[in-house]
Amino acid sequence: MTSSDKIIQGMVTSGNYSADEIIEYVKTEYREIHLSPQTLGMLFEVYAGVSYDENDPASCFSREISIEELKSIHPDFESTNGCQWARSDNSYLGKRYIIKRPKAKGRVAAVKLDGANNKSIKRNRGIKREIVDKLSKQRCSILDISTNIEIDHKDGHYDVLSNQDTVTQKESDFQPLSKAANDAKRSHCSRCISTGKRYDAAQLGYSQGFILGDEDTKTCQGCYWHDPKYFNSIIFKEPLIN
Repeated sequence: MTSSDKIIQGMVTSGNYSADEIIEYVKTEYREIHLSPQTLGMLFEVYAGVSYDENDPASCFSREISIEELKSIHPDFESTNGCQWARSDNSYLGKRYIIKRPKAKGRVAAVKLDGANNKSIKRNRGIKREIVDKLSKQRCSILDISTNIEIDHKDGHYDVLSNQDTVTQKESDFQPLSKAANDAKRSHCSRCISTGKRYDAAQLGYSQGFILGDEDTKTCQGCYWHDPKYFNSIIFKEPLIN
């Protein structure tokens, strides 16, 4: 890491500078100096107004920002090697977020953060006993009945690492659903997995299909079936996050 990278990263992590101050400083002092992919990733977070928090789904989504717009901050945002600073695997951003990189004429034209990158190929549907005991006594989150309650993994793909291990599982990873509601969710989740398209809650009469992301988003967060109670609380009370 160069001294320039250390200075900029220090400004970002210190909490002593506003986003506008950081961006303006980079524009005026470092446009002619090469910056590392990690520094560019951190600057993208600052400019996009996101701050990763695994407990806050909204912190992992950003608007789509064009490379042309990012170049006004620093020319290194335009990459000739596949946009290394925003790669999906080992980049600073890629370790934290699912990244969309729409292309134009074969090159990355924009970057958008589209949810937390907390996926794992491991699939284990076991649930901690105390969570089962507590939630099984509650009413269905959708139908508001207390019969035939099943404990549902909110993440219908069963591939979020944190809720696969009974040591790290949290009650908030699960919800009580009646058998009928859980069967319906399972059907829609299976269709999402096979087609790559999330369920559109507009089909249920909601004014918006998703509270985070869109139908192509690969995380379950923001989909109606992920957490119907939270979905309702957001869509009927607060402005939607696009």
